[in-house]
Amino acid sequence: MATNDNTLKTIGFIYQTYIGLIKCLEMKENDKVIIENLGDVTLISAKGNSVQIEVKHHLEPIGISDRSDEIWNTVWNWYNNFNEYKKVDEFILFTTGSLSSTSVFQDWEIKNISQKYNTFKSIGIEIRDKEDGFRKSYDKIFNNEHEINKLKSVLNRFKILSKQQTIKTIVCKYESTTFKFLAEKSKMEQFVSFLIGILLTIPIKSECWAISYEEFDAIFKEYSKRFAVESNMPIPTEFENYEVTHGESDNIKCKRFVEEINIINLKDEVADAINDYCRTYKTIIGYFDSNIVKVKDLRDYKVDLTKILNSKRKSYKLKCQNDDNLLLLKSQEMYFDSIALDAKNFNGVSNNRSFFQNGVMHIIVDEGDLTWYVGEKK
Repeated sequence: MATNDNTLKTIGFIYQTYIGLIKCLEMKENDKVIIENLGDVTLISAKGNSVQIEVKHHLEPIGISDRSDEIWNTVWNWYNNFNEYKKVDEFILFTTGSLSSTSVFQDWEIKNISQKYNTFKSIGIEIRDKEDGFRKSYDKIFNNEHEINKLKSVLNRFKILSKQQTIKTIVCKYESTTFKFLAEKSKMEQFVSFLIGILLTIPIKSECWAISYEEFDAIFKEYSKRFAVESNMPIPTEFENYEVTHGESDNIKCKRFVEEINIINLKDEVADAINDYCRTYKTIIGYFDSNIVKVKDLRDYKVDLTKILNSKRKSYKLKCQNDDNLLLLKSQEMYFDSIALDAKNFNGVSNNRSFFQNGVMHIIVDEGDLTWYVGEKK
């Protein structure tokens, strides 16, 4: 049961992220989208049209009654935290569930503020059997300390978007507008998946997961170029021949990757390794770290390169199965063969350079994901 619960939560969160993506697509200059802070998804508008969305996803068709926890818990949250939502212009319950044709919320938006309040309050006037969950929510709102104007303010900004469709249906409405430049539907789906992947990996800072219009616009443009046409940059060569200072060299000599080279008795290779490591790090700081898309591309490249090198290490280890005396020799061979590998291009990068690939190898070793010695450490 726990696994099923976790699966449902995961699917619900992904669905929520897709709604976040839609709000990102609707952003204008100086806007911001926040996920999992004020609520599920919040669009903070610079021009006074901010929206807070609670997202409810159901795998199976489900009906939503006027007494549904989905509605009452959501309204209670906005009412109870009223001061946090003063600048929000619209509260939306976005649900895959369906309101009945007789629901009081069907013509909600044409009611005036007093009608909305009276209609909402009237839902709980009749006391019924088996209504514990609803009654608790109702009594929390309409208790002795009930603030009429506060609830009216919430209800006047509240609306329900029910019977919302699948993720695919939701995104497809942008096919002929936002994603028209991609031409093929399959490319649109791939592009959207990449955007979702980026949103899911945005660092959460101070318990606030947010992305600004400017940040999303840069990401969108970066990826759209890749999906519309081949658009790869060569590795910048600004630091390819950078002369490492004595101070930098002394600091780097104590690093793990240098120790690993010394373990296989290749002290003469340390200077070149330090050069490649330092030049690569400067390239990463200068051209990758400031761009979330390029950071992901570099991370994926490191993962792929780590797998290649560890597979190579296993093959060299097998050659020493019956003779431990070969361990040092095969470790040295592995090092030289790895350093001599052709530089592999990766997503977003063409014409990769040997200094950069070798530097990334040393970073992989320094982070403990690879050892040059093919035997077991003593």
